[in-house]
Amino acid sequence: MSYAIFNTPAGKPYIETYLIIQGSSLHFEQNADKKYTGSVNVRILFRKVSDSSIVNFNKYVINSPETADTVDAQFNLIDVQRYSISNGNYFIELNISDKNTDKPPYVNYEKFSVQFADSSAVFSDIELLNGFEVSNDSSLLVKNGLKLMPYIFSYFPASQNKLSFYSELYGSGKSFKSGKYLLQVYIRPFEVDKKLDNYFYMKKVDTSAVNVILNTFNIADLPTGNYYLVFEARNRNNKIVATKHLFFQRNNPRKGMNLNGILSTNVDNTFAIKITNRDSLVEYIKYINPISTDLEKSFTKSQIKSADLLTLQKYFLNFWIERNHLHPLLAWRNYKHLVDQANHDFKTIALKGYQTDRGRVYLQYGPPNVITKSYYEPAAYPYEIWHYYRLGYQRNKKFVFYTHDLVTNDFQLIHSDAVGELANYRWQTFIYQRTWDPNNIDQTQPPDAWGNDASDYYYHPR
Repeated sequence: MSYAIFNTPAGKPYIETYLIIQGSSLHFEQNADKKYTGSVNVRILFRKVSDSSIVNFNKYVINSPETADTVDAQFNLIDVQRYSISNGNYFIELNISDKNTDKPPYVNYEKFSVQFADSSAVFSDIELLNGFEVSNDSSLLVKNGLKLMPYIFSYFPASQNKLSFYSELYGSGKSFKSGKYLLQVYIRPFEVDKKLDNYFYMKKVDTSAVNVILNTFNIADLPTGNYYLVFEARNRNNKIVATKHLFFQRNNPRKGMNLNGILSTNVDNTFAIKITNRDSLVEYIKYINPISTDLEKSFTKSQIKSADLLTLQKYFLNFWIERNHLHPLLAWRNYKHLVDQANHDFKTIALKGYQTDRGRVYLQYGPPNVITKSYYEPAAYPYEIWHYYRLGYQRNKKFVFYTHDLVTNDFQLIHSDAVGELANYRWQTFIYQRTWDPNNIDQTQPPDAWGNDASDYYYHPR
């Protein structure tokens, strides 16, 4: 399942849910016509984060088409629903089960936010597509005269070479008095704030109550890695007025790093040529692993043992030029300062600080704004909650770490609500295992006990 949040010209926000069920995963029953059908029970709840009250819900059954032989069930069931919802912060709870079996339901929780301003331009969410066509149908797959087939995954395997997307910009006339604005759409690496030249387009657009954005990028040559798809609406002074981004992952074994580009880098009269000890340079390259792209990690993994000193120097210099073209040495020095701090604060008996979970997060995102440490709760293992006010495009993100003891100082990441990170909304099961059976799926909160503060610290950092 995935979802996207849209608005109407009348200012009535709604969330659209996209559910795809693999037909071959269903248990089929024979009906009176000697045909086989499968059925799925679906329940969706929307709760306010503030008080867990239910603001909208739906309960329904999805039936498969009839088939003469269950071996022929090579199809997907596609379900699209819309729910009105006002501005605010919510949890969406999906409960789904096979109607023809006694297996327990699959339950998933996810947090989302609805924020549409009345006074300025704002994008809807970005909906990924399997395809689209002009249509006059009245089904829920149709918006603004377009039939949109959802692509629910944020993962694009090697077999998927097109990235199609749909979005809407509301209220552009309120922000762009000239009657036009500049729309920019591009792909950038998750780890590096840099537009990719082959995946970038822009055009001038007339303002409207609702501007539709629909396009496709050919990603056949996009290397393996984590990326953002970014939308920007800019004014005549080239200032960003509205922006929206979507995280996605690409797997493309056919496309590797351009070694010729690295080897052409000139290291003469640079800081890289002064690093003459190969062991030190190898260690420095390991330091930058937390902020490297998947392609860079793959390159260093395959080359670090066999590459000669000059090749490593060229790679290291090229890495920092990609991050700061004008001042690569300054970028390296600033990062090295963070590494030194991580190695001091987070080292364990077996690992250097930069190799630990806390060290990786510290280096990838920088120091958190708030760290809440709780080492001596009676019923809990020691834990830390890190709160970032802003992480690039993201805001108000948290990381939860815990350890079985304080001697080893080995705190493991067990949950984060940041994009691309491990998400486990039952993270309290790890912290309170001393008094709480984590295998009891019906118990979603730890038992009341004096001093249990993890949830309070998480939702009210200080």
